[in-house]
Amino acid sequence: MSNSASPTSLTYFRYGMVTLLGVAALCIVIATWRWPLIWDAQVFHYGNFLIAHGFAPYRQIIDMNMPGAYLIDGWAMKVFGPGDLGWRLFDFSLLGTLCLAMIAIARPYDWLTGLFAGVMFGLVHASEGPQNAGQREEVMTVLIMVGCAFLFEARRRRSPWMMIFFGLSLGMAGSIKPTALPLGACLLGLALWDIRQKHERIACYLWLSLLGVSMAATIVAVFLFRYHAFGALVAISQRLTPYYAGMERINFHLLLRFSLPIAAYVLLPFAIAVAFAEKYCRSWEYWAILLGGAFGLTSYMVQGKAYAHHRYTFVAFTLLWIALELTQAIRKSGWVKAVAIAGMVTGSMVLAPIYTRLLFQFHPMNLFAPALESDLRRLGTDQLQNKVQCLDLVDGCYNALYHLGIVQSTGWMGDLLLFAPGKSPVVDFYRHAFWNSTVKNPPDVFVLSNEWFNQTPTYDKLDQWPAFARYLAENYKVIVSREFDAELHHGYRIYVRNGISLSAQNQSE
Repeated sequence: MSNSASPTSLTYFRYGMVTLLGVAALCIVIATWRWPLIWDAQVFHYGNFLIAHGFAPYRQIIDMNMPGAYLIDGWAMKVFGPGDLGWRLFDFSLLGTLCLAMIAIARPYDWLTGLFAGVMFGLVHASEGPQNAGQREEVMTVLIMVGCAFLFEARRRRSPWMMIFFGLSLGMAGSIKPTALPLGACLLGLALWDIRQKHERIACYLWLSLLGVSMAATIVAVFLFRYHAFGALVAISQRLTPYYAGMERINFHLLLRFSLPIAAYVLLPFAIAVAFAEKYCRSWEYWAILLGGAFGLTSYMVQGKAYAHHRYTFVAFTLLWIALELTQAIRKSGWVKAVAIAGMVTGSMVLAPIYTRLLFQFHPMNLFAPALESDLRRLGTDQLQNKVQCLDLVDGCYNALYHLGIVQSTGWMGDLLLFAPGKSPVVDFYRHAFWNSTVKNPPDVFVLSNEWFNQTPTYDKLDQWPAFARYLAENYKVIVSREFDAELHHGYRIYVRNGISLSAQNQSE
């Protein structure tokens, strides 16, 4: 390869990159648009369904997730529709918005930066399967990136009014995970430092950004006060959140190892090489991007569980930094240019096809929910209104109730605390609360999955709470037992209360 390429050859290279990345983005849509609604997304959908049917978040729906998660999920359901396809459209819109925000951030340098980083993130995200579609961290990452785009554009255009949208975006990100708020403060501090260096007035930038944050805070406050849920949220945050944060943590070495996907690890050496070779002046925007990555890594490490979606902010800013270094270096000469071109070719012609092929090999099916829907229909959905209770995490019980439009007997979401291994005052507190609500209004039907948080699926989880196991055995009988996964043995049982006659009680299978 020649050390220097003509503008025409560079133009052709860029056209080729855009084409390959565009094809990869199209493949994400084609390969995933029929993916089902599963995992955490079904829980938020059903939570909003319960809220619409009179349940109060945090007071009656026991959940540690912040209000922004429910608000944004509810807005997505209204805009894109309540079904599985609507959730895929929401996920596509998140990826598209992230890509556009990255392009806006990189506009003065090279818009190809944003396209490269955005598509690579989309491939990494989609390759993790439907369970991470629309995850809270994905939404938070998009909001943070959009906020950065407005922040950068506000300074570039000398348009302080755009700081409103910076504050609003970071404020809504903070309503999902409060750790986004310190990042917003640090990003604002960097921008204000740049303003002061240029001897411009900072007051309007500061106050307009605070106005945006206040708008986000008002949205959350209205939601909480509407359901008289502010005190309940504070209580849950003080009691339940620390307990969950301490569960199933892994060691620092493994956390660091899984902090980035393979694609980022492959591309990092190319970016690091050209970054150290090129001594160009780094603006405050460059350091803001690095700050976003540092925040993402810190947030991931603090959570300590190595879940793929916990690293999304770190992955997005890392890919953006990699793309920025590579696209700047392809305009240079010598070995720096060659390394940058090699890095971008590796991303678009090696990694992208590998991830794309993986997407088309996915055949995700949620056997649990359709089977349960069929069983509940035979029992009579009208007879089950306010008379059925799920004891499940994310296998699909809430999805089935959501699809059938059945309201639970209680607002209890998830059985993590009910069958938690080990003793804790927190576990005792929530078991007592669930016991009281169950005794006061005994459901006619329990649906018990064998999913057990971070344990091998088994119905032996009942042994963690002997009193409830006895109550279930003495007052209910199993009428359906199903198993689906030959390897993991996921399944569920349907219990009907003694003396209750439903329209069609199945024999145990």
